[in-house]
Amino acid sequence: MGMILEQAGIPLIMFVICLICGVRMIIMQEAGSIRGKNAGPLKDEKEYAKHGGVLLLVLAVASLVMAVLMFINVYAAVVEFVVCTIVVSILWKKMNDKYGA
Repeated sequence: MGMILEQAGIPLIMFVICLICGVRMIIMQEAGSIRGKNAGPLKDEKEYAKHGGVLLLVLAVASLVMAVLMFINVYAAVVEFVVCTIVVSILWKKMNDKYGA
């Protein structure tokens, strides 16, 4: 168990944080947990929370895949996570343009 946490601890922590935030956004239908309370009004908070929660779940899965890939090839794990982060960032920007302030 110690080797697993030593080798893939950070991706597993990122997985748990993204999973909790994504599920919370989808269930509670509020974007304040991610945007902050003073961020201003949204065009459609329910849709923003739904799509944002799904994107956070995608990032959680990418973190979990990174944790598994850490045992196979560290470089592949880093490349996979960088590519997934770029894709999620682009999709988040599009979602923010559509439903954000």
